[in-house]
Amino acid sequence: MTCMQRRMAMDRLGHFAPALAALGTAAMLLTLLLLTVAHAGTMQASWRLAVAPAAVTQTDTVLLGDIARPVGDLPEEHWRTLAATPLWAAPARDGEQQNITRGKVESLLRYHLRDLAQLCVVSGPLVVQRGGRLLDEAALRALVSESLTARVSGMRGEVSLRDFRLPSQVFLADSQNTLAVDVAGGFGPGRISLLLREVNPAQITVRKYGATVFLDQWVNVACAARPINPRDELSPDKVTFMRKNAAYLRGEPWDGRRFGLRAVRPMGTGEVIYKANLDDVPLVSRGDTLTLVYQGRNVRLRTQVEALADGGLGDMIPVRNTDSKREVVAEIRDAETVVVR
Repeated sequence: MTCMQRRMAMDRLGHFAPALAALGTAAMLLTLLLLTVAHAGTMQASWRLAVAPAAVTQTDTVLLGDIARPVGDLPEEHWRTLAATPLWAAPARDGEQQNITRGKVESLLRYHLRDLAQLCVVSGPLVVQRGGRLLDEAALRALVSESLTARVSGMRGEVSLRDFRLPSQVFLADSQNTLAVDVAGGFGPGRISLLLREVNPAQITVRKYGATVFLDQWVNVACAARPINPRDELSPDKVTFMRKNAAYLRGEPWDGRRFGLRAVRPMGTGEVIYKANLDDVPLVSRGDTLTLVYQGRNVRLRTQVEALADGGLGDMIPVRNTDSKREVVAEIRDAETVVVR
């Protein structure tokens, strides 16, 4: 700092000394002044005071330390003294709040801090509550994560939480109150609805807040190793396992263990094989050539027919005579025979 800059700083001491009276001694005042440089009417320093969007005060007067935190190179002992600077009267009763616009906050800081107000960063309106406790969004996120950890840890695969949609802050009416996290509805991959409840020491719910979080669950599921057509029977060479996010599955995937199944719809390479898209391979399939046995009282005839539908043992299906093209309904006796009585 040049001699001229020091002289300018000392000249300005009398200008904002009332705002810094809470700092205590002249030595402390001088130390803070030397941390700043007055240039063309602008305060420059290696630190700033970030004003929070919400705060709680426990006294009759809102202090600078209630609403702001230092960012940068402001020594801790200097901040402790500066934080004790009184600003304005706090709400009269516990639980009562003040809603102050950004412009009003900036005006009040200029009035009480004078030039040092230039080092305050105000990002928006401010809500101040008398008494109680404040949980900001970071604290709420940590609380939700901790509350869901036990349920998440018991799930298979790789599980994580993201896209937290929480209140920007929650004011607790009393410092002894707590915030309970309940799952509202089903718990599983995808978006989870939550209910945040402020609970007093008597375990009575005081207030409620809605929230959601997205749960990702990466698991290995059976997928088509190559295109599969309708009516194709599954075999090991047609199946592979791939890592998929269960949050985006459209149903229950096939476990990939039990075969003897066939596709009921086409599936492309890499597509998840869902149980709903599979069916048991029938004993008789449409288009099979079968032997039709006519079982009369005194006569027994045999002829070749074509199955016109799928069926299992004992099912009645339509068949067509391969010679006469006549259609009848016959009962499936085995994989090669149908019977008409």
